[in-house]
Amino acid sequence: MRLYLDTADLGQIREMARLGVLDGVTTNPAIVAGTEKSYRNAVEDIAEVVDGPVFAQVIAADADEMVREARGYQEWAADVVAKIPATRAGFEALSRLRTGGIPAGTTVVFSVEQAVLAAKNDASFVAPYVGRLDDAGSDGVETVRRMQEIYDTYGFETELLAASIRNTTQAVALYEAGVDAVTMSPEVLEAHIPHPKTDEGVAGFEAAWGDRGSPLDERGDSS
Repeated sequence: MRLYLDTADLGQIREMARLGVLDGVTTNPAIVAGTEKSYRNAVEDIAEVVDGPVFAQVIAADADEMVREARGYQEWAADVVAKIPATRAGFEALSRLRTGGIPAGTTVVFSVEQAVLAAKNDASFVAPYVGRLDDAGSDGVETVRRMQEIYDTYGFETELLAASIRNTTQAVALYEAGVDAVTMSPEVLEAHIPHPKTDEGVAGFEAAWGDRGSPLDERGDSS
């Protein structure tokens, strides 16, 4: 299972990268627009911080321009994956890109049918929006589970990358469903760490040890 961070904030990326669990970073036009950087500069900066793919979404609406942008993104860093929307033009662009060996996949996915078309096109990944599916009245986690089951049944190599993760409850349900990958905000990833019982246990150990200081500073038993 791969874990991606959904942000373009370099400070947050550096902080979470220190945990040693990140497999890459996903971005989108809304995220990058919030940085006041060019898309290229944002991707280049992220690529210097993470050891893994950086996902960059095309802005164009027609297939020719999508292909041009996705190809151009490959010049920005060594491991850029183009995100193509699940539209008619997007599937056409995806077919052309994958035939040409360009890493690209399908994003803004809201149905099993779209996920199947993406996999048939040998998409590098497909990103269903879990939280937004819930907002639309569907069960986002169950929809992703069905996608994963179909991918496993047919042996599709497309990575199922669950996006729009709102909380750790959704994240854990996706882990249980065996999803290939998830991407989440720094806030949701941060929420994976704390537990009151962990804090309680640590406090107990500290109280028991008292003021003895670091074990490295203790003198060995010379008896």
